[in-house]
Formats: sequence, C-alpha cells, structure tokens
Amino acid sequence: MKKTQIQIPTDTWITATWQEYIQTIDDPSYEKAKSYYHNGQFRIEMPPANKQSKDHIVITTIVNLFAMANKD
Repeated sequence: MKKTQIQIPTDTWITATWQEYIQTIDDPSYEKAKSYYHNGQFRIEMPPANKQSKDHIVITTIVNLFAMANKD
C-alpha cells in the first residue's frame, strides 16, 4: 500500500474508503489526533497547539530571575 504524501485537512469530513482512513491515521503526524469514520467519510481533529504555555514559562523565568537578583 502506498503512503499518503498529502497533508489531510483537519476538522472537516472527507470522503474515503476504510483502507484510506486506516492508512491516514497510521501516519505518525496524526498520533495525537482524534479520528472518526462514518458512512464512507472520515474526520481528523487535531488538538490545539498550546503555544501559550511556552509564553508562561518565559514570563515565570524572567520574574524569578528578577526576584533573585533583587534579593536582600
């Protein structure tokens, strides 16, 4: 079976066979995704990228460094 090289659109229903669905969800890039197959169509839902948590780490680190530098 040929591997799919096309990035599948997420959060939308796509017409496909069961074999195409299985082949798609076996792709490691969809490892954390939720997927559904119903009546010849499938849907992949990707979890949101949590970029905000990285921002919090940077801010927390800056505040901690500032507090340590201004310690009595």
